[in-house]
Amino acid sequence: MKFQFEFPSVRSLFSVAIAASLPFVAFEATSSRGLAQQPTKAIPGDTSTFPNGFELKQDNGPWLVHAMSFDGYNAKKQAEQLATELRRDFKLQAYCLAKKFDFTQPLTGAGIDKEGNTRRMKVRDRKVVEGYAVLVGDFDSIDSPAITDALETIKRISPKALATTNADLQNANKSSSVSVNDYRKFLSFKKSKGAEQKGPMYIAFTTRNPLLPEEYYKAPELDKFVQKLNQRKEYSEFSLLDCPGKFTVRVAVFSGQDTFESWGRASSSSDQNDKDKVSQLDLAAERAALSAKALRRINIEAYQFHDQTQSYVTVGSFDSLGSADQANRFTYDPGIVAIMKQYGATSQLTRSNYGLTPTPRLLVDLVGQRNIPELNQGDEKSKLKWFTKYSVAFDIKPAPMAVPKATGSKIYGGSLLGIDRR
Repeated sequence: MKFQFEFPSVRSLFSVAIAASLPFVAFEATSSRGLAQQPTKAIPGDTSTFPNGFELKQDNGPWLVHAMSFDGYNAKKQAEQLATELRRDFKLQAYCLAKKFDFTQPLTGAGIDKEGNTRRMKVRDRKVVEGYAVLVGDFDSIDSPAITDALETIKRISPKALATTNADLQNANKSSSVSVNDYRKFLSFKKSKGAEQKGPMYIAFTTRNPLLPEEYYKAPELDKFVQKLNQRKEYSEFSLLDCPGKFTVRVAVFSGQDTFESWGRASSSSDQNDKDKVSQLDLAAERAALSAKALRRINIEAYQFHDQTQSYVTVGSFDSLGSADQANRFTYDPGIVAIMKQYGATSQLTRSNYGLTPTPRLLVDLVGQRNIPELNQGDEKSKLKWFTKYSVAFDIKPAPMAVPKATGSKIYGGSLLGIDRR
C-alpha cells in the first residue's frame, strides 16, 4: 500500500535549500508528515542561458540576501528580469541560481504498514520542477552594514518585474510562476497595520552562499582567553594562528577527556603519577604540541591550536577549499584531498569492545622512528615511555576547517567571516 502526500511548495523548498547553505542536498517538504526519507532532492538546474555575469558563483561573496524565487512557466525569464532591474535601477549586485526539485521517486515513510512492510509513499503530482532564485551578493560578512542596508532596501522596494495585475491574479494557477502567489500574499499583507513601508520582497532574508561548503564558515572560536592560551611559550611554536592561509585540514583532535593511547602498542604505566599531576587538558595540549613538532621534523606544514576543551593538529595552508564545476558541484582542492587520504584511517579493521572499527594511522609510523630522537637514546624504559607518547592516533576522517584569525572584535570569533545570527 502506498500513501500520498501533498505536493510541497517550491517556494518553501527553495527557501529552505538556500537557508540551509548546503549545496544540492535533500530538503524536507513541510506538508509531508511521517516521512523517514526526505521527499525530494535539489539538483543543478539549467544555467546555460543566464546573461553573462548573472549566474551565481563561489566568488560572489560568502554572504547573500535571498530576494525572491520563481518556478513554473516563464520562471527563468522573470528571475533574469528581476536581477537585471535590481542591478540597473537599484545598484544591487543581483545573481541567479537554478535548481531542479525531483518529485518522481517513491519515498520511504516512517514506521510500517499493517502487513509489517516498510511504508512506501509518493508525491501526488509526480514531476520534476525547476526553480530559480534571485540573490544579492558580494558581501564579505554577515555583520557588514552593507548587507543590512541591502536587506532593508530589498524589503522596501517594488520592482516593476514583480508588478502583477488583477487579471494575472484571476488567471493564476498552480503551474504559474511563484511570484504571482507571493504577490497575492503581499497584497494581503499590505492591508495589515504597519505594512506601508514593505514591498513584494518583504520576506527577503540573509543567507550563506550555497555553492560554498559548510567548512568555509566554521572556525574554532577565538576569544581573548583562547588567544592568550595559544601565545604561551610551549604552544606558540607552529601555532595555527600563524597559518597564512584561510583553510587547513584538521588531522587530529585531542579532548580534555583523552588519555595516552598506544593503539595496541606496548605501553608503560610507570608514569601514572606524572599524569595525575597535570590536568587532562594539559595532556591533550601536550599531545597536540608533540604531534605538530614531530611532523615538522619531516618537513610537513603542521600546526597546533588549543581552546577551552580540546587541542587540534592541522596540516597545510590553503586560500581556497576548492571550486565548483559547470554543474555547480563542489570539489575539494587536490591538496586537501591528498592530506585527508594520507592521514585518514587505513584499510585495515581493528577488533575492539565496539566490534570491528577502522584502524587509525599513528604518528610514530608516519614520522618514522628514525626521525624521533627520543626513541633512539636512553634506556629501554625511557624509550618505551616515549614510544607510547608518539603512538597517538590521527582522526579516522580528517576534515577541512577555516583558520581562526585574531581580530580586534569578539564578534568575528565564531566563524571565518562573522557569526551567523540567523
